Amino acid sequence: MELQQRKPRMELCIEVIVHVLTWSYIFLSPLFFKRRGETIDWNHYLHGCFLPLAVCITFYLNYFILVPRYLLVKGKVKWFYIANVALFVVYQSSVELQSILFPPAPIKMHPLCQGKPDLPPKIHFVVRGLLLYIFAVGASVALNLSMRWRKSEQARAEAELGRSQAELKNLKNQINPHFLLNTLNNIYALTAFDQEKAQQAIHELSRLLRYMLYENQTDRVSLSKEAEFLKSYIALMRLRIYNNVDVQVNFDIPDDENVQVAPLIFISLVENAFKHGVSTSGKCFIHISLKATREHLYFSCENSNTPKNESDKAPGGIGLKQVASRLEYAYSGRYKWLSGVSEDGQTYYSIIDLYDKPITV
Repeated sequence: MELQQRKPRMELCIEVIVHVLTWSYIFLSPLFFKRRGETIDWNHYLHGCFLPLAVCITFYLNYFILVPRYLLVKGKVKWFYIANVALFVVYQSSVELQSILFPPAPIKMHPLCQGKPDLPPKIHFVVRGLLLYIFAVGASVALNLSMRWRKSEQARAEAELGRSQAELKNLKNQINPHFLLNTLNNIYALTAFDQEKAQQAIHELSRLLRYMLYENQTDRVSLSKEAEFLKSYIALMRLRIYNNVDVQVNFDIPDDENVQVAPLIFISLVENAFKHGVSTSGKCFIHISLKATREHLYFSCENSNTPKNESDKAPGGIGLKQVASRLEYAYSGRYKWLSGVSEDGQTYYSIIDLYDKPITV
């Protein structure tokens, strides 16, 4: 919230500085671009400042009042043109009155320009005033439109961010019941043949739920805590699998709280491995690997590709869809995910690479 409040203040300061520097350059340029050895005629300088001052007043009257209140408001555009016509009359009259009351010093013509026809002074005076006036109004309109576009883009980006965060939160809420349903089914299966293991499984489940309810409410969690969560889940699943299943877990992660990861991003893949990689017929295997550095995280989950009937398949592939959505929201442009079946059809694999910086193709 504090950062969001600082940003408009910083933008306002930059805008003020740009305006001050621009008008300072316009008013002070005659003092810097005089000929060498030439003295400053302050009366002539002050007389020359009246026209830029009139342009400046015209600019800010349009910038702060006429453009935002009339030109950019539906049904009031005509008042913008009426007000500017009236303002131009005042602008031109004041400049002309100033030139009459305080006539400028005569300007020496360059020899090449002498004798050539020129516009009548009156027409030249009006054309010059009109061009400067159009420039001032055009600049104020352009700046207002650019600011309006920038604000609309910021609002769109904030709305998109809010929508993404809402969808990510919704995905988290979907993961919890999906995970809980699968785990309760596993415990239910244990009660049929080993009540002691079922009690141990309930204890492990309480630890898992504690993590899911209280530890994963932020966008990132410590990788070591997420790894402990995965180990607890794997230990819970070991209680119900058969002896013919070879489970190998290899976690090589730094003991550093600064290495973080999006919570619950791997659990659906581990769930699927225990659900679809276990069979009573023949030897089966589940191999899970997690390696990490500060810049790169590698996760691999391989399991035996055992044939399943239609009733045993996960409805709609909810888990995999959640993984895809969470990767896109949490690591957009910074992840690779490969999954599929090996050429011999014996192994299903899922490999995720997460990077600290966007991937360059």
